Amino acid sequence: MTRVGSFGTYLPPWSKGDRRVKGPDEDALTMAVAAGRAADPDAVAQRVVIVSRNFPLVEGGNSAVLLAALGLADDVPVTEVLGGAPAVLDQIVSAAPETLVIGSDDNDSLVGAAAALTGEAGVAVTPRARRTRSLPLVARHDDGSRRTYPDPRLQREVGVRATLATLELGGGDLAAVVGVAAGQLGDGFERSATVEESASSAAGAIRVLVGAVECNSAGLLIAVEQASMSVAEIAHGDVSPRIRRDEVSPRELPRFTIAEGVGIPISMPAYSRAFEPKIRWEAAVFEERPGIDAAPQFPPRFRVDESGVLASDYRLEPLPRTGTVYTHTTIRIPVPDLPSPYSLAVVELDDSPVRALMKVTGVPAGEATIGQAGCVVLRRIATRAGIPDYGYAFWPGRVAEEART
Repeated sequence: MTRVGSFGTYLPPWSKGDRRVKGPDEDALTMAVAAGRAADPDAVAQRVVIVSRNFPLVEGGNSAVLLAALGLADDVPVTEVLGGAPAVLDQIVSAAPETLVIGSDDNDSLVGAAAALTGEAGVAVTPRARRTRSLPLVARHDDGSRRTYPDPRLQREVGVRATLATLELGGGDLAAVVGVAAGQLGDGFERSATVEESASSAAGAIRVLVGAVECNSAGLLIAVEQASMSVAEIAHGDVSPRIRRDEVSPRELPRFTIAEGVGIPISMPAYSRAFEPKIRWEAAVFEERPGIDAAPQFPPRFRVDESGVLASDYRLEPLPRTGTVYTHTTIRIPVPDLPSPYSLAVVELDDSPVRALMKVTGVPAGEATIGQAGCVVLRRIATRAGIPDYGYAFWPGRVAEEART
């Protein structure tokens, strides 16, 4: 049995028609960080599991960016799991306390992320059954090509009900289901209070668990992906989990253009030097001495004291993640690598002398105003030579949402 004491969810602020879509500076990792920070604002996790089918890098820096952006130490173990809803549920029911499990989706039909932080108190999630079967109705290959075999009846009869029959659950109260509509499960599983998401997604497994907590629904949680299925049982404890939703009402995604041509190439030495302070959002602070004060320096840099000695012995301290627009400009000429138009803002960080230059995100270009408050959020600033270059952007008008229980 696992207890989950805190949840966080994230949805991008954009839509196309009636469908949520990510912004051009978002991917599975930036969304995972948003959900993870919502679930674990105090950065207490001792292990992180991220489940997705859309990792930005198959080899490379997913784990390092994830830990740094979550504010966790670089010795915290990270497990990257390729999978959907059943895989997320499997990770939750087998997790030790203080494990942060994140599901993140980044594809044409599903975007968003959700996270669950396990602990000693909260909702109890107990494994009941598991089956892995092969019915590749949707397949994606390593070259990115997809193959779909649309047959709803085959999915229902062979993929869902046949798997359920092997589990011999015998019906019962259904608290939540993800990956299929509850009505397709067959006799014995209908219940009006069921929380459901018919699309199978990594984040969906956590979102339906959050929904069950919010409506105080106990019973089975069934996660389906094609013909594979994981089942757990939900029981509510004396302490209700904390729920933080990083979600806003969506706006229509603005049109943008990316110019043809070669963008700024990546420099691995420069990338390595900047990584920690940039992704951890930290400034350099020196001990005071003649010619050097203790004001935070961002980006971190060496200084020279009154005697001409180069000082490099600084410590890194976290910077505030809220601020106000000091000044801004909008670039409307398309350039390679960057969706245009886009806005840049000099942001005056709260309770800090630091002013930072950042791209503006979350609102259409040109909408930010001087004096507007907002939040600092992780974004994919550019893709250089195929490598995602992550950094922070400023979301004007966005304030941190209070926890809901």
